[in-house]
Formats: sequence, C-alpha cells, structure tokens
Amino acid sequence: MKKYAVLTALLFCFLLAATAQSKSKQKAKEAEKPPTQKEMEEMMKEVQQMMGEMEKEMSPEDKKMMDSMGIKMPDMKNMKMPAMTDKQLAQAWEDENRIVPKKDAARIAAIPQGVTTARMPAYISAVHQKVLPMLQPKVVTAADKVQALASSKGISGQKLGNVAALLWADGRTQIALYLMGKVCATAPGADNLSNYASMLSMMGAEQLAIPLLTNLNTKYPRNSTLLNNLGQAWFGLGELDKAGKYLDSATALFPYHPQANLTKSRIQESKGETAKAAESVRKSMKYSYSQEKEERLRKLGHELSANDFKIPGQRKPDPMNLGGFRAPAFPMSVDQCVILGEEWKAFYEQIDAKMDQLQKLRAQLYETAMQNQAKRAQADISMVKAAMSNPGAAREFVSVPMYAARASIKYNAYAKLYSGKLESLAKRTIAFSTGELKRQRDAYEAIMAKLREEDLEQTGEGKPNKDFCPQYKEASDKFLKAVNPTMASLYMEYLQLHKELLNESAYWNMYIQWADMFEVLKKDFQVEWLKALKNSGLSGGTGLPFVYIPEFVCKKQEEKKGKSKLQEFDDVACNYNSMVDFVIVSIETNCSHSTTRLKTDLVEYTHVELGDEYLRSTLVLRPKAGVDGNIGPLKVGASVGADITVNMDRDGVKDWEGTVKAGTEVGVGRSIGPVKGEATIGTAIEVEIDGTGVKEVNLVNTAQVEVGIEAPNPNKSSTIDRINDGIKALDTSVKIGIEDRVSLISGHGSVSGTGALKGITLSQW
Repeated sequence: MKKYAVLTALLFCFLLAATAQSKSKQKAKEAEKPPTQKEMEEMMKEVQQMMGEMEKEMSPEDKKMMDSMGIKMPDMKNMKMPAMTDKQLAQAWEDENRIVPKKDAARIAAIPQGVTTARMPAYISAVHQKVLPMLQPKVVTAADKVQALASSKGISGQKLGNVAALLWADGRTQIALYLMGKVCATAPGADNLSNYASMLSMMGAEQLAIPLLTNLNTKYPRNSTLLNNLGQAWFGLGELDKAGKYLDSATALFPYHPQANLTKSRIQESKGETAKAAESVRKSMKYSYSQEKEERLRKLGHELSANDFKIPGQRKPDPMNLGGFRAPAFPMSVDQCVILGEEWKAFYEQIDAKMDQLQKLRAQLYETAMQNQAKRAQADISMVKAAMSNPGAAREFVSVPMYAARASIKYNAYAKLYSGKLESLAKRTIAFSTGELKRQRDAYEAIMAKLREEDLEQTGEGKPNKDFCPQYKEASDKFLKAVNPTMASLYMEYLQLHKELLNESAYWNMYIQWADMFEVLKKDFQVEWLKALKNSGLSGGTGLPFVYIPEFVCKKQEEKKGKSKLQEFDDVACNYNSMVDFVIVSIETNCSHSTTRLKTDLVEYTHVELGDEYLRSTLVLRPKAGVDGNIGPLKVGASVGADITVNMDRDGVKDWEGTVKAGTEVGVGRSIGPVKGEATIGTAIEVEIDGTGVKEVNLVNTAQVEVGIEAPNPNKSSTIDRINDGIKALDTSVKIGIEDRVSLISGHGSVSGTGALKGITLSQW
C-alpha cells in the first residue's frame, strides 16, 4: 500500500500545475467569469498548504523510497505563480473554454486561389519553401536520411508517402511533413496530396490545405475522406457553416465517421443542440473509442454505456475449461448416498489439494508481478523526469495497458449483470431452504419418529427391530427424491453463472491487466471456481450441497470407491495479434502491448515537442487485392483487404480499427456489392496510444454470417482464393503489408487556432 501512496504523491507533485488550473477553471465557471491574478495566487496558497500537510504525513520510509528513485519534493514555499495580467488570464480562460474557433477572416482571405492541376507542382513547391524555415535543422537532416534509406530499399513515390504517413502517426510530425512535401514534388498522386493537405491542416495551416483539398474533391466527389478533411479545415478557420456541410456529407457516406462526428458535436453544442451533440459523440465512438470522447459525452450530460462502442466478445465459450470439472451426481436414494458419498469425499479432497497447489503458485506469480510493477513505476518516473528536464524528448509511459479503459467498462457491465443473477439465485436458494426443504424435512422427521415408536413398541425391549429397516429406507428414499433434484438444479445453475462470470472476468482482464498480473488473476479465478464447486449456498446438513442419508442400507453392498479425477484448467492466452509493416517502420500489437519499430540503426531522427503543431487525425491503411479501380484517392475495386483506421490527436495515436471486407469500397465506410447475403465479414484491429504510451488494442468481430462467406471472385483470381482460404484465420492473427496507399483523415485540433503553421500565407506562388 505504501508503494501506491508514494506514487500517488509523486503524481500529485508533477500535476500540481494542472490541479491549480483545474481549480481556477472550476471557480471561474461558478462565477461565470475568468479568475483574476489575485484569485490565482490564493489558489496557489491553498495548494502550498495542502502539499505541506502531505509532506508532514509522509513516513520516513516513504521519503527514503522517493529519494532512492531520485525524486525530490518540490519547494512549494518558494514556488510562485507566473506573472500574468488579468487580461491575459481572461484570454486564456476564454481559449480554454471555447467550443468552436473564432472565424479567422484574415486567414480565410489569405487562401490561395487558382490552384489548378496544371499549377499544382508550383503550389506544392511554394508551400514547401514556406514550411522549411519553420522546421528544426535536425529534423530536416533526419528526414533526408530517411529518404536516402528508403531509396536504397527501392521505396519511392506512393510507398515513400506511406512511410511519411506512419511517421506522422508515430508523432514524428515535422519529419513527416518535410518528407511528404518532398514526395509530393516528385509524386503528386491523389493519396500523397490528400495526406499532405491533412498534415498542413492539422498543424494549423488550414488556409494552405484547402486549395489542395478543393482540387481533389472536384476530381473525386463523394469521398468521405476528402469531405471530412475539407470540413475539418473550414472548422479550423472558424467557417462553421461550410464546415458543417462538408462534415454532413462525410457522415452521409459513413454514418459512424469518427472524426467528422466528433467535430460535428462541437458545432452542434455551440448552437445549443446538446442532444444532437451527444448523439454525434456516440456515433464517433461506435467503432473508435477514446477517453476524450468519453469526457465529451459526460460533459454533455450523458454517461458512456457498454453498448456505445464495439468491442470483441468471447471467441471461445469456455476458455478456462471450467465446464470440464464434473462434480459427482446427486444421490436420489439411500443406496446412492453410500456410493456417491465416497465420490464426493474424494472430489473434495482433490479440490483442496488443487487449491493448495494453485495458491502456492499464485504467491510466486504475484511476487514476479510486483517486481515488474516496480520496474514499470520506475520507468514512469524516469519518463516524467525526462519530460520535465527536456520537454522535447519522446514520451512513452507504460502505466496502463492499451485496452484497459474500454475493457473495464465491459467487464463492469458483465460483473453487474452476473451479480444481479447470483443475488437472485441466492434468494431462491434461501427461499427453498427455508420453505420447501424445511417442509419436506419436517414431514420426513415426523414419519421417521412415528416409525421409531412403532419399532420400539414391537420389540418390547427398547431396541430397534431390524425388520423395520426397509420402512426407514423407503421413507428416506422418498425424502431424497423430493428434495435432491431441486438442490441439483440450483447447484448446476449456480455453477453455470459462476462459470460464465469467471470466463468473462478472465477474458476482459486479459486486456485490463499487464500479462504478469493477468497470470496472477488467472490463478485467482481458478481458485474461485474450485470454491464454487464446494460451496453453492446449499447444505444438507453435512457440508454437502444435497441431503445425505447413508444410514439405512438394509443389505450389504459391494464397496465401490469413487473414481472421479479432477480436470485440468485450460490456459487463457491472447490470440489477437497484428502486424502492419511499412518496410522501414512497423507496428506490432497484441492484447496489451504495442511495439513501433524503426527498422534501422542508421537513421537519426528527432521527436520534437508536439504541442499545438500536432492536432488530430485518422490514419487509414487498406492494402488492396483484386481488380483496382480509381474511385477517389483511396484506390478502390472489387477486392478483399484489411481496413485499418488509426485515430490520432496531439498526444499520439488514439484508436485503431480495421475491418476485413469483401466488395467495392468507395471512400471510407461505404461498400458497394459486399459479400454474399449483404454481409460484411472479418476482424478489426483497434489500438489506442496517447502521450503515456500505447493504451488499447483489440480485434473486433464486425459481423457474422452462418454460411456463404467468401469474397466475390468472378475472374478466378488466385489472390482472392488465398484470401478466402485465410478468412477463418483472421479471428486470431492479421499480418498486413502496406502496398499502394495510406490516407490521413484529419480531425479538429486547437479551437484557439494556435497551430505551428498558422501564420504562413502565400501572396504569390
């Protein structure tokens, strides 16, 4: 517990400024006006007092642990608020609470005109020259090295544009922007131009992106990617009417477009349409959850439910093989009590031995998990220290597994559901025990008492008459048959509910926990199952879950020993893995981990502070197979491919969704001529990464059809045949090599218009 107390204290120290800002924001909202410098100083005094009290309460052991980690408590006494005027505070407060950007007439007027297809190379060259002075020299050097490496591997043109797109997705925004500008100068294809426009827009140069997007939209109408990007660009300039029209068109093609819906919600909220804004957020996160969206939904007065987003269900109904643990039968007669009683005794002995074994193993696993947790905590602290000393350093915290937030919501929903079912069953069990069972037992005991009286009267010696044994047995058999079937039914229902709950618990915790702690929890779940086998809330008065009467065996029976053997648990392991390979850069994911690799030690690159230069985007990867068409910048045709959508904001990648589809794809999310039976089949990959590292990953089963699932293959393509053969394997593993296109889908960024390229204009080009 002390370890967690220390970490809490540390986080509090590092987030002190954010705490003060939060308090000022809250008070400002309450007063409907921004805080003054005097009010901010008073809040700082409150925080200083709070920190002083916390330091006093820390034990010497806690302080020693912090010192060993190289963490020093901040000197709160000498800490002062930065000097700001009330006017500056008012402006900051206004920017912080702004829902949509102000209309920027100057930048709208500066939008270059006459960007035709013929003049496109000159325009790209002019934009690139304007952007170049804004980049750090190290970034330019690194980008040139990336290009040289790509050239040595035969990567150029569109494929090099793909590399730039992934560098952008990985937060190397300046390198990506420079590289994409050079690519477009020599390979100005629709994909590259669209991506370059998205990068410009997301770095605050919406006025430079709009001519590119307008030109492309004329060539490729009804493309949801371009329509969304245009909507986001006009939104960034504060031209909300135009933005809304483009975003509406994008969502008409793709109703659950993650970025278009998210920005629409802001426009709707600014108009007072709170209900519509909340619905747009729900659509935005249907296939693309992020914590930002959940916070927006809560701000709009709605709570996120487990039905508001897609997430995979159990692929295997009983992954731990709990159903393989067969308890002996319930006895329905005295003779069966004698035989089955021995089996139940042996069964319980095996359970006790197994629980002892599991608990010892659990202790070892827990020790390992705690050691690893300490290492992760140390890594987090090192990252925080590095970020504080060098804001431009790359950040990748490892505190929380990727899928924890969303999986926790699903897990809590299941836990609540089964808690209610188990509570209802417990009530019925108690009602049976205090009702029907008691009534039957009272009647049985009355019959047995009467038989004993008759028995004693006949002997005259005060001893039972052995000839009465069949009558005792008959009454006992009747009692057993009256109650034990119901007790067996309650017992099996109890085990079924526990089996389902424990399997759900194991499944969701595979995403909630790190792998080492998940191994600990698996042992806990197994022990809980063994306990359930022994304790269902039923008792026949002997510790067994049924009425047990072995006393009235009138004839000697053959001795039979129980031969039941306790089953073994199946392992629960992550089967959901994916690999996206850009040759130079790759992303590999599984249930709780994601690894991004730059595949060379020769390339030097600089990860600069993102700040407002990097806003938000969605990366779509769709390798094609089959007959290529030419519908929009996202090449489309009758094919089966793997769609992957990566949503990003200024903190990094937010969410990743991919879907294997068969049919003709138009834009994003629109399908013409899908697989047989109007069904879309396949698996989705979802990853969430933010400033603290990779957050979430999963594969989502998007649809299921019983029969007839295959890709259309009119030309008998061997490629399509291979894909059809591999469809079943896609529920466990997906490996994707990006071939011909990657598209960046821009999202709204800073509503204050503070992008790094905001001030760039082109008077002549």
